[in-house]
Amino acid sequence: MGLTTHALKHGHTVIAISRKTDQMKSLKADYSKNLILVECDVSQTESFKLISDKLSGIGSLDVLINNAGVFKSGESLHDLSESFHVNAAIPFLLTKALLPFIKKSKSPKVVQISTKMASIDDNTSGGSSAYRASKTALNMLTHGLAIEHRDVMFTLVHPGWVKTDMGGSSAPIEIKDSVEGIWKVIDAMAPKNSGQFVDFKGNEIAW
Repeated sequence: MGLTTHALKHGHTVIAISRKTDQMKSLKADYSKNLILVECDVSQTESFKLISDKLSGIGSLDVLINNAGVFKSGESLHDLSESFHVNAAIPFLLTKALLPFIKKSKSPKVVQISTKMASIDDNTSGGSSAYRASKTALNMLTHGLAIEHRDVMFTLVHPGWVKTDMGGSSAPIEIKDSVEGIWKVIDAMAPKNSGQFVDFKGNEIAW
């Protein structure tokens, strides 16, 4: 919700997609004209049509941020399958489905929320195999999109270890700091660096 709040405060119109939009009802009260809530599960490809229908009324999409993800600590076939489905396949397929709207923008940008744990170069501890590998797959799929669609800017962002439901209360980075950093990265996106993998401070991460 931090990314949505920041965008609204800066005057952007936001289509916020979530399985549960209850948490955003207070934002809707404050930004009724700029916030469009879509309650659906993006892990189900059937939801893509609902999202597309909402966008049809707007016309173009300047920035797509794929933030949905799961962290499975096990190494079973189920954990691996679900991780690759939610963390890699869905962001890739949703991005492709929304490209017609993205390409209508004068400055089209796609942001995939990745993780430093996806870096093969940085992996010195092992563990978290399903999460690591699925996010590495996301990186590769997004890099391919950046090559295939030169008219769209893509970036992969490591948000840091943030105090969210996934990150936990012991995480060292506040949501506000991560969000502000991510939006600075978005503002700095350019065709020459499309496909880059960076942290929320803009530092490039070795793959």
